[in-house]
Amino acid sequence: MAAVIEIRFHGRGGQGAVVASELLAQAAFLDGKWPQSFPFFGVERRGAPVTAYTRIDTHPLGVRTSITTPDVVVVLEPSLLRTQPVTDGLRDGGLLLVNSSHPAEELVLPAGGRRAAVDANRIAVTHGLGSLTMPIVNTAMLGALAAVTDVVSMEALDRAIQEFVPARRPENQAAASDGYHDVRVVGGTLPFTPSVPRAAAATLPLPEGPMASESSERYHTADWRTLRPVIHLEKCTRCNFCWKFCPDDAFSFDAEGYPVLRTDYCKGCGICAVECPPRAIEMVEEA
Repeated sequence: MAAVIEIRFHGRGGQGAVVASELLAQAAFLDGKWPQSFPFFGVERRGAPVTAYTRIDTHPLGVRTSITTPDVVVVLEPSLLRTQPVTDGLRDGGLLLVNSSHPAEELVLPAGGRRAAVDANRIAVTHGLGSLTMPIVNTAMLGALAAVTDVVSMEALDRAIQEFVPARRPENQAAASDGYHDVRVVGGTLPFTPSVPRAAAATLPLPEGPMASESSERYHTADWRTLRPVIHLEKCTRCNFCWKFCPDDAFSFDAEGYPVLRTDYCKGCGICAVECPPRAIEMVEEA
């Protein structure tokens, strides 16, 4: 790798985007390179958009800003493609790697870029990482990244997981291996080198998150949602637990006292389904 490579991770709280950026930096260090890793997030809860950054070079790094013109964008949650400008600033010849069960050819990105996809949800669930509704996909995505770029070796990634992942190390190593072998890429393979030299001067960071460039009148916490609650009224006892425990005031009531979901405010956290005594609420995948 002849020049600094900048990678930007986009995910939701709970998927491991921040850990992914840190593991990648550790693997790069084990490969004998100079890494840098840091996250961006505010006070958001589980399910909120999270951004993390990793820089890797063969020489010491001086710049310490947010990454606004990435060489690689890694998207851990495919719904962010609809609600967040994840490809903003992606450099000419850059790579978009997405956790998706759909063909890589269906990914949309600026002309001249490369596209890659891997079904990291399936891999994570197969190895018992996270849950069916919130799989932890970071190691599967890092394995895919190692396969389609020369940013880090698979040997170093495997060692980084062994040394720095606190739990379920064999499962995470297996997930990384599956990601490495299952990734589907369009538009070129190794080696990965930016087509345009990077300017030495750092650019100012762009606003982050769904509230940065639009008012709250346009964006509600619904933009975080990947699952939504469905209320089965035939089971409902009108206990009001869904309203009581909802952290986002996403429930109101009709004239008969039955709950009504305020979809603009529901982020799909699933607390209502967990707390509902008669199990009248079911979490389903957002269409």
